[in-house]
Amino acid sequence: MQSFKKKIVSLVTNGIEPLEVGMHNFCNPVLEIERLAENRMNECSGCEFFQTEPISFLRVVDTRIVELSNMYCEECGCTSSYKLRQSITKCKNWSE
Repeated sequence: MQSFKKKIVSLVTNGIEPLEVGMHNFCNPVLEIERLAENRMNECSGCEFFQTEPISFLRVVDTRIVELSNMYCEECGCTSSYKLRQSITKCKNWSE
């Protein structure tokens, strides 16, 4: 249930645009954005907040960056496959 609450707080705090952009970029892959997402995934993979999404119907299967499949950020509640493919709301732990 915490995952769902974090998602709601993230949407209220940041608006829906980051989610929309991330979903759009996920569904309409562009090489530059995919490379950016791969670089971010390498940073996220060692993070304590990079976890498997606990709510099964909110899991996203990522066939291009398989390490992101079913993953989310436990800190903000965002789906990793979407979060890492947008640049509106950046993680404080990304080195960019």
